[in-house]
Amino acid sequence: MANLCNLLNPSRVVLGGDLAEAGELVLGPIRESVSRYAIPSAARQLEVVPGALGGRAEVLGALALVLSEMGDSSLLDDTRPSRAPVPA
Repeated sequence: MANLCNLLNPSRVVLGGDLAEAGELVLGPIRESVSRYAIPSAARQLEVVPGALGGRAEVLGALALVLSEMGDSSLLDDTRPSRAPVPA
Protein backbone atom coordinates (compact mmCIF):
# COMPACT_ATOMS: atom_id res chain seq x y z
CA MET A 1 0.00 0.00 0.00
CA ALA A 2 2.85 2.39 0.82
CA ASN A 3 4.45 1.80 -2.59
CA LEU A 4 1.15 2.53 -4.33
CA CYS A 5 0.81 5.66 -2.22
CA ASN A 6 4.30 6.76 -3.32
CA LEU A 7 3.57 6.00 -6.97
CA LEU A 8 0.01 7.33 -7.33
CA ASN A 9 -0.17 9.88 -4.48
CA PRO A 10 -3.92 9.43 -3.86
CA SER A 11 -5.81 11.53 -1.33
CA ARG A 12 -8.06 8.61 -0.34
CA VAL A 13 -7.96 4.82 -0.44
CA VAL A 14 -11.30 3.06 -0.07
CA LEU A 15 -11.17 -0.56 1.03
CA GLY A 16 -14.21 -2.63 0.19
CA GLY A 17 -15.63 -6.09 0.70
CA ASP A 18 -14.29 -8.23 3.51
CA LEU A 19 -11.51 -5.73 4.26
CA ALA A 20 -14.05 -2.98 4.91
CA GLU A 21 -16.12 -5.25 7.12
CA ALA A 22 -13.05 -6.00 9.27
CA GLY A 23 -12.97 -2.31 10.22
CA GLU A 24 -10.15 -0.96 12.38
CA LEU A 25 -8.66 -4.43 12.71
CA VAL A 26 -7.38 -3.99 9.15
CA LEU A 27 -7.56 -0.22 8.63
CA GLY A 28 -5.35 0.67 11.61
CA PRO A 29 -2.35 -1.45 10.56
CA ILE A 30 -2.66 -0.23 6.95
CA ARG A 31 -2.56 3.39 8.13
CA GLU A 32 0.47 2.65 10.34
CA SER A 33 2.27 0.90 7.49
CA VAL A 34 1.64 3.77 5.09
CA SER A 35 2.82 6.36 7.60
CA ARG A 36 5.97 4.33 8.27
CA TYR A 37 6.96 3.35 4.71
CA ALA A 38 5.47 5.96 2.37
CA ILE A 39 6.99 9.30 1.49
CA PRO A 40 5.98 11.60 4.38
CA SER A 41 4.27 14.21 2.19
CA ALA A 42 2.19 11.51 0.48
CA ALA A 43 1.34 9.73 3.74
CA ARG A 44 0.16 12.93 5.47
CA GLN A 45 -2.57 13.61 2.93
CA LEU A 46 -3.77 10.00 2.58
CA GLU A 47 -7.05 8.94 4.11
CA VAL A 48 -7.76 5.18 4.39
CA VAL A 49 -11.49 4.53 4.81
CA PRO A 50 -13.90 1.60 4.59
CA GLY A 51 -16.22 1.42 1.60
CA ALA A 52 -19.90 2.12 2.13
CA LEU A 53 -21.22 -0.64 -0.16
CA GLY A 54 -19.95 -3.58 1.89
CA GLY A 55 -19.80 -7.03 0.38
CA ARG A 56 -21.92 -6.07 -2.62
CA ALA A 57 -19.49 -3.45 -3.98
CA GLU A 58 -18.15 -5.64 -6.77
CA VAL A 59 -21.59 -6.67 -7.98
CA LEU A 60 -22.96 -3.12 -7.85
CA GLY A 61 -19.92 -1.78 -9.70
CA ALA A 62 -20.23 -4.42 -12.40
CA LEU A 63 -23.94 -3.69 -12.78
CA ALA A 64 -23.28 0.05 -13.05
CA LEU A 65 -20.66 -0.57 -15.75
CA VAL A 66 -22.98 -2.80 -17.78
CA LEU A 67 -25.86 -0.32 -17.56
CA SER A 68 -23.55 2.53 -18.52
CA GLU A 69 -22.18 0.65 -21.53
CA MET A 70 -25.72 -0.25 -22.66
CA GLY A 71 -26.72 3.39 -22.52
CA ASP A 72 -29.36 2.75 -19.86
CA SER A 73 -28.29 4.90 -16.96
CA SER A 74 -31.81 5.45 -15.59
CA LEU A 75 -30.99 3.30 -12.54
CA LEU A 76 -27.83 5.31 -11.95
CA ASP A 77 -29.53 8.72 -12.09
CA ASP A 78 -29.93 8.87 -8.31
CA THR A 79 -26.14 8.94 -7.91
CA ARG A 80 -25.54 11.83 -10.29
CA PRO A 81 -26.12 15.51 -9.50
CA SER A 82 -29.44 16.79 -10.78
CA ARG A 83 -29.37 19.26 -13.63
CA ALA A 84 -31.57 22.31 -13.90
CA PRO A 85 -34.00 22.19 -16.83
CA VAL A 86 -32.96 24.22 -19.88
CA PRO A 87 -35.46 27.04 -20.60
CA ALA A 88 -37.24 26.73 -23.95
